[in-house]
Amino acid sequence: MLYYKIVRPHDEVIVSIFRNKNDNTYSFINLTKGHICPRHFLTINEALMDLEKYIKEGKIIKYYPYEVKI
Repeated sequence: MLYYKIVRPHDEVIVSIFRNKNDNTYSFINLTKGHICPRHFLTINEALMDLEKYIKEGKIIKYYPYEVKI
């Protein structure tokens, strides 16, 4: 499973992208905050493009793949 660390101006969160079995869309799961983000995407790539949009808007500083050690 792939995780991403998202660095925002005021905090950092760890997320993953999961597929919804009901409609085959994808959503971010915010593991740090413990919730499912409400936006739905048709592909994982579309979800990552959304992160790029947030970088351009200044809401995200950067994101990168992150290894979760259990």
